[in-house]
Amino acid sequence: MKARIAVIGCGWWSTYAHLPALTARPDAEIVALADTDPARLSAAAAAFGVDATFTSTAELLNEADVDAVVIAVPHAAHHPVARLVLDRGVHVLLEKPMTIEPAHAHELVALARERGAELLVDYPWHYNGHVLALRETIAAGTIGPIEHVSVLYASTVRELYRGDPEPYRDAFGYTVNAPGSRTYSDPALSGGGQGQTQVTHAAALLLWLTGLRPRGVAAFSADFELAVDLADSIAIRFDGGAIGTMSSTGAVLPVHEEIVRFEIFGRNGHILLDVNQGTASVHHASGVTELPQLPASERNPEHAPVHNLVDLALGRGSNGSPAAIGLGAVQFVAAMYRSARENTIVDPQRL
Repeated sequence: MKARIAVIGCGWWSTYAHLPALTARPDAEIVALADTDPARLSAAAAAFGVDATFTSTAELLNEADVDAVVIAVPHAAHHPVARLVLDRGVHVLLEKPMTIEPAHAHELVALARERGAELLVDYPWHYNGHVLALRETIAAGTIGPIEHVSVLYASTVRELYRGDPEPYRDAFGYTVNAPGSRTYSDPALSGGGQGQTQVTHAAALLLWLTGLRPRGVAAFSADFELAVDLADSIAIRFDGGAIGTMSSTGAVLPVHEEIVRFEIFGRNGHILLDVNQGTASVHHASGVTELPQLPASERNPEHAPVHNLVDLALGRGSNGSPAAIGLGAVQFVAAMYRSARENTIVDPQRL
């Protein structure tokens, strides 16, 4: 038995991560592709040997028999496209951010539950071996109740926000299609810059790792010369009394490594996680437990979410990147933007 998978959106990430992963699965079949851009659609169909192509989601759903769908369209289209697919009771892997507006994320969570469909959000770090081990460590109470967290995510995306993906061709690997010039630079499509593109990753991982629920967000954002935010700095208050900070910038030059660091302090110890260096350690009263360094190929397991989707479509496994975490990240980012705009503290849980 093969899982019948369709992919909606044939841009950079689909052709770099999702489609190659699907072609490597003997128990999966790519039955259809859809994209509103005929050139992108044709290039992806030729590269991956897919005959059935469509220029609209509705047309694909009406004519193709699918078990699951990967949705990798610009941020502003996530909600309407996912709503159409979920309404058919079809499992979905949705690119991050889940949606731009929290109300739309709430709607998708409810619709997936009502239709009995799995909704995954594409956060590859959730499948990182260190993350999974540390999540269990935190849940077991090894470092005690969490009191403080510190997160830094510095990435290479400035030129994407300027509307010029070409400087990153070698670093990012545009194997079939490059990002569209407006995908990340036009607020009407992206909903914002670093917040929607990268803070969403950091927020989702923090929620997934710790189980913390943010109740107050105070933020500053800076656009510099761009039409969207390049840098964001956030102070956070959580349920239970914990506090923390999160900071993110898209200004790392492509000749340097990105930085993804999490520091989580509990009453009885602390955890240090450096995602990009593949290192992690647990510091407790009896000393330090160093986790084995992850090889580079396992630090950002970009194929893992689509593998998870195939397994779910075949009735195996569990959702490793659930919609509830995607919703939490949407609420967090929306609170960040509102706080920066209104110069006030915002409760994400009220959004």
